[in-house]
Amino acid sequence: MNEAPVILLCDSREPWPDHPWRRWLPSYFHLERATLETGDFALDGLPDGAVIERKTVGDFLSCVGGERVRFERELARSRHLGAFAVVIEGDLLKQCRGIHPSAIMGSVAAWSRRYCPIIFAGGEHGAASFAWRYLTGQITEAERVIVKTSKARASSASGEASTYQANLQAKA
Repeated sequence: MNEAPVILLCDSREPWPDHPWRRWLPSYFHLERATLETGDFALDGLPDGAVIERKTVGDFLSCVGGERVRFERELARSRHLGAFAVVIEGDLLKQCRGIHPSAIMGSVAAWSRRYCPIIFAGGEHGAASFAWRYLTGQITEAERVIVKTSKARASSASGEASTYQANLQAKA
Protein backbone atom coordinates (compact mmCIF):
# COMPACT_ATOMS: atom_id res chain seq x y z
CA MET A 1 0.00 0.00 0.00
CA ASN A 2 1.51 3.31 -1.08
CA GLU A 3 0.46 5.99 1.42
CA ALA A 4 1.17 9.70 1.09
CA PRO A 5 3.66 10.93 3.70
CA VAL A 6 2.10 12.23 6.91
CA ILE A 7 4.05 14.69 9.03
CA LEU A 8 3.40 14.29 12.72
CA LEU A 9 4.48 17.24 14.86
CA CYS A 10 6.19 16.18 18.06
CA ASP A 11 6.47 18.74 20.84
CA SER A 12 9.96 19.97 21.69
CA ARG A 13 9.60 18.74 25.29
CA GLU A 14 9.22 15.13 24.13
CA PRO A 15 12.22 12.75 23.90
CA TRP A 16 14.20 13.39 20.71
CA PRO A 17 15.49 12.11 18.31
CA ASP A 18 14.70 8.57 19.50
CA HIS A 19 11.10 9.03 20.51
CA PRO A 20 9.67 5.77 21.89
CA TRP A 21 6.71 5.89 19.47
CA ARG A 22 8.82 6.31 16.35
CA ARG A 23 9.27 2.57 15.80
CA TRP A 24 5.54 1.91 16.17
CA LEU A 25 4.32 4.47 13.64
CA PRO A 26 3.52 3.42 10.06
CA SER A 27 6.44 3.92 7.67
CA TYR A 28 4.71 6.82 5.89
CA PHE A 29 4.65 8.85 9.14
CA HIS A 30 7.48 11.31 9.65
CA LEU A 31 8.12 12.92 13.03
CA GLU A 32 9.05 16.57 12.98
CA ARG A 33 10.08 18.61 16.00
CA ALA A 34 7.84 21.58 16.86
CA THR A 35 6.76 23.68 19.82
CA LEU A 36 3.10 22.98 20.47
CA GLU A 37 1.15 25.27 22.79
CA THR A 38 -0.88 22.37 24.13
CA GLY A 39 -0.26 18.65 23.85
CA ASP A 40 2.56 16.57 22.45
CA PHE A 41 1.43 15.45 18.98
CA ALA A 42 -0.56 17.01 16.16
CA LEU A 43 -0.68 16.69 12.40
CA ASP A 44 1.30 19.24 10.44
CA GLY A 45 -1.16 21.70 8.93
CA LEU A 46 -3.75 20.94 11.63
CA PRO A 47 -2.05 21.95 14.90
CA ASP A 48 -5.37 23.08 16.37
CA GLY A 49 -7.29 20.05 15.13
CA ALA A 50 -6.94 16.80 17.04
CA VAL A 51 -4.06 16.77 19.53
CA ILE A 52 -2.59 14.03 21.72
CA GLU A 53 -1.04 14.51 25.14
CA ARG A 54 1.35 11.63 25.90
CA LYS A 55 1.93 10.55 29.48
CA THR A 56 3.99 7.76 30.97
CA VAL A 57 2.52 6.25 34.12
CA GLY A 58 5.02 8.23 36.22
CA ASP A 59 4.07 11.48 34.48
CA PHE A 60 0.38 10.81 34.94
CA LEU A 61 0.73 9.94 38.62
CA SER A 62 2.52 13.27 39.11
CA CYS A 63 -0.50 14.93 37.50
CA VAL A 64 -2.82 13.23 39.98
CA GLY A 65 -0.55 14.39 42.82
CA GLY A 66 1.77 17.39 43.02
CA GLU A 67 1.47 18.56 39.38
CA ARG A 68 -2.34 18.55 39.43
CA VAL A 69 -2.87 22.32 39.12
CA ARG A 70 -0.45 22.62 36.19
CA PHE A 71 -2.04 19.62 34.43
CA GLU A 72 -5.57 20.96 34.91
CA ARG A 73 -4.44 24.27 33.33
CA GLU A 74 -3.24 22.29 30.32
CA LEU A 75 -6.52 20.40 30.14
CA ALA A 76 -8.40 23.72 30.28
CA ARG A 77 -6.23 25.08 27.40
CA SER A 78 -7.19 22.03 25.35
CA ARG A 79 -10.77 23.27 25.08
CA HIS A 80 -9.83 25.53 22.13
CA LEU A 81 -8.69 22.51 20.11
CA GLY A 82 -10.81 20.49 17.71
CA ALA A 83 -10.26 17.32 19.76
CA PHE A 84 -7.90 16.35 22.55
CA ALA A 85 -7.02 13.06 24.23
CA VAL A 86 -4.56 12.05 26.92
CA VAL A 87 -2.83 8.74 26.17
CA ILE A 88 -1.18 6.91 29.05
CA GLU A 89 1.56 4.33 28.45
CA GLY A 90 1.78 1.53 30.97
CA ASP A 91 -0.35 -0.16 33.62
CA LEU A 92 -1.41 2.60 35.95
CA LEU A 93 -2.89 0.58 38.79
CA LYS A 94 0.18 -1.67 39.04
CA GLN A 95 2.43 1.36 39.54
CA CYS A 96 0.31 3.68 41.66
CA ARG A 97 3.24 4.56 44.01
CA GLY A 98 1.34 5.25 47.18
CA ILE A 99 -1.62 6.99 45.54
CA HIS A 100 -4.82 5.11 46.31
CA PRO A 101 -6.39 3.59 43.17
CA SER A 102 -9.71 5.25 44.06
CA ALA A 103 -8.04 8.67 43.98
CA ILE A 104 -6.55 7.90 40.59
CA MET A 105 -9.84 6.68 39.12
CA GLY A 106 -11.72 9.61 40.67
CA SER A 107 -9.34 12.04 38.94
CA VAL A 108 -9.61 10.17 35.65
CA ALA A 109 -13.42 10.21 35.84
CA ALA A 110 -13.57 13.93 36.65
CA TRP A 111 -11.05 14.95 33.97
CA SER A 112 -12.73 12.77 31.35
CA ARG A 113 -16.09 14.35 32.16
CA ARG A 114 -14.78 17.93 32.26
CA TYR A 115 -12.13 17.99 29.55
CA CYS A 116 -11.28 15.03 27.34
CA PRO A 117 -10.97 11.27 27.06
CA ILE A 118 -8.11 9.68 28.97
CA ILE A 119 -6.94 6.51 27.27
CA PHE A 120 -5.04 3.73 29.01
CA ALA A 121 -3.28 2.31 25.98
CA GLY A 122 -0.99 -0.28 27.55
CA GLY A 123 2.59 -0.03 26.30
CA GLU A 124 4.27 2.20 23.75
CA HIS A 125 2.91 0.20 20.81
CA GLY A 126 -0.72 0.59 21.90
CA ALA A 127 -0.25 4.26 22.72
CA ALA A 128 1.40 5.08 19.38
CA SER A 129 -1.21 3.05 17.49
CA PHE A 130 -4.08 4.88 19.19
CA ALA A 131 -2.42 8.26 18.64
CA TRP A 132 -1.86 7.96 14.90
CA ARG A 133 -5.36 6.57 14.37
CA TYR A 134 -6.87 9.37 16.46
CA LEU A 135 -4.95 12.07 14.61
CA THR A 136 -5.47 10.74 11.07
CA GLY A 137 -9.13 10.04 11.83
CA GLN A 138 -9.86 13.75 11.40
CA ILE A 139 -8.64 13.51 7.80
CA THR A 140 -10.76 10.44 7.11
CA GLU A 141 -13.82 12.13 8.60
CA ALA A 142 -13.25 15.29 6.54
CA GLU A 143 -12.89 13.20 3.36
CA ARG A 144 -16.22 11.48 4.10
CA VAL A 145 -17.94 14.85 4.53
CA ILE A 146 -16.46 16.09 1.24
CA VAL A 147 -17.62 12.99 -0.65
CA LYS A 148 -21.08 13.16 0.92
CA THR A 149 -21.38 16.89 0.15
CA SER A 150 -20.18 16.37 -3.43
CA LYS A 151 -22.74 13.62 -3.98
CA ALA A 152 -25.51 15.76 -2.49
CA ARG A 153 -24.56 18.70 -4.73
CA ALA A 154 -24.40 16.47 -7.81
CA SER A 155 -27.79 14.98 -6.97
CA SER A 156 -29.23 18.44 -6.35
CA ALA A 157 -27.78 19.78 -9.61
CA SER A 158 -29.14 16.76 -11.48
CA GLY A 159 -32.56 17.33 -9.92
CA GLU A 160 -32.48 21.02 -10.83
CA ALA A 161 -31.54 20.19 -14.42
CA SER A 162 -34.40 17.69 -14.67
CA THR A 163 -36.85 20.26 -13.30
CA TYR A 164 -35.54 22.86 -15.74
CA GLN A 165 -35.91 20.44 -18.67
CA ALA A 166 -39.41 19.47 -17.56
CA ASN A 167 -40.40 23.15 -17.36
CA LEU A 168 -39.01 23.75 -20.88
CA GLN A 169 -40.95 20.80 -22.24
CA ALA A 170 -44.15 21.95 -20.55
CA LYS A 171 -43.80 25.41 -22.15
CA ALA A 172 -43.26 23.89 -25.63
